[in-house]
Amino acid sequence: MEPKGTDNRIKGLLIALLVSVVCFVGIVLYAYNWERIAQVDWKGKWNQTITKIQTVKETVFPEPEPLTVTFEVVRMSHDMPVITKKADGVPLIEVPLLSQQDCGYRTGCELVSATMVMNYYQSEVAAQDLYEVIAKAPSPIGKDGIGVSPNQCFIGNPVTNSGYGCYAEPIKESMNQLLTDGWHAVNVTGMDLLTVEELYLSQGTPVIIWATIHMMEPGAGKSWTLEDGTEFQWIAGEHCLVLVGADESYYYFNDPDHAGEVIGYERGLVEQRYTQLGKQAVVVSR
Repeated sequence: MEPKGTDNRIKGLLIALLVSVVCFVGIVLYAYNWERIAQVDWKGKWNQTITKIQTVKETVFPEPEPLTVTFEVVRMSHDMPVITKKADGVPLIEVPLLSQQDCGYRTGCELVSATMVMNYYQSEVAAQDLYEVIAKAPSPIGKDGIGVSPNQCFIGNPVTNSGYGCYAEPIKESMNQLLTDGWHAVNVTGMDLLTVEELYLSQGTPVIIWATIHMMEPGAGKSWTLEDGTEFQWIAGEHCLVLVGADESYYYFNDPDHAGEVIGYERGLVEQRYTQLGKQAVVVSR
């Protein structure tokens, strides 16, 4: 009996012989057809193959269409989280607290704030009474294409989410049509907030001020052309509140968009938003 090593050597020799024969046949065929092989455009054939592969790839796995993102200016959300502080232990002017929700005025913060202050001075009026007497326009732009200014009138319907509002002067004028017993509203727009605090808040006088919803960064709202040809830019997020207290770190407000309790906003942030809205403020005096 021959050893297994001999069998393995024979198998190896047979495999080597088979490979040699295949190679020899290949060489013979190449030699016989070398002229035709040399004339073939192998580079062109390779490029055609790559093109076919690319075509199949694009058909089966098409490139995704570029993503188009469209931004549009929207009204600031009333549901955004904010950093606030409750007025626990802080001396406050006890102005009756009303909310826009209870009054049914979703975009009537100016009317509700003014009503709170008037109620503090024993004037029994509702926000609806103020809206009835205030100068108003149904939309910012009339049929003639000319717009109105919130310094002149209340713009839009306060019951809807699409209303605009107004600035200090129309609020002052409407309050003065309803205040009694010698009280009258005064537009003190232009004062620094620290001066407002010293002259009025520290003396027990609540102050209606203009800032933004939740003291968020104001945005660029709709713009339109006024009668004098100037372009007016509405400030998205415009809001009106009643200043009723302060301490070293916070100003405290009856915020008509924050029902149920007096709420504090950080002093520096309030000063910034108050300035961005034109330092607008209204007080009641005799």
